[in-house]
Amino acid sequence: MMVRGQRLEPAAVPQFQGEREIKMSSIEVVQNFYNAIKRGDAPAVVALLSEDLSWTEAEGFPYFSGTWRSPQEVVGKLLVPLSTDWDDFGADADSFVSEADRVVAFGAYRGVNRATGRKLHAPFAHLWRVTDGRISSFVQYTDTVLVRKAMP
Repeated sequence: MMVRGQRLEPAAVPQFQGEREIKMSSIEVVQNFYNAIKRGDAPAVVALLSEDLSWTEAEGFPYFSGTWRSPQEVVGKLLVPLSTDWDDFGADADSFVSEADRVVAFGAYRGVNRATGRKLHAPFAHLWRVTDGRISSFVQYTDTVLVRKAMP
C-alpha cells in the first residue's frame, strides 16, 4: 500500500529496551500513530490499534460508514481508499492536549486528489482514547465540505 507516495513498510512496535517493554504515555502513543501514517507504515498503525476499537469518522466525511470496530476496518475502509484517492495525503497534527487516557490532537489534512488535481487543506481535531498502550477510541472532527470540495 502507498501513503504519501511511499510504500508501506513495517516498523518495530511496541518498543522494547532489552527484555522490558517501554511504556509510552497516551500522547506518545498518538504521536507514534501520526508518525506511522506519515511513514506509510501500515503494520505499525495496526500494532497501535486495540482489537477492542471504536473508530468514528465525521459524518459527511467521504469515508464515513458508521463506527468501525477493528484495526482491519480502519485499514480497509480508510487507509486503502486514502492511498488510492490522494497524492501526498497527510494528517499533520501540530499540537496535543492530554488528560489521563484521552488525547486531543489539532492539525490539518492535506493532499492532492488524484481524480481532480485539487489541493486539500482542512483543519481537524481528533479525540483519542488510549487503553493499555493502544488506541481504543478515535473520533474525528473536521470541515467535511472542504474535503468534498477537493474530490470529484
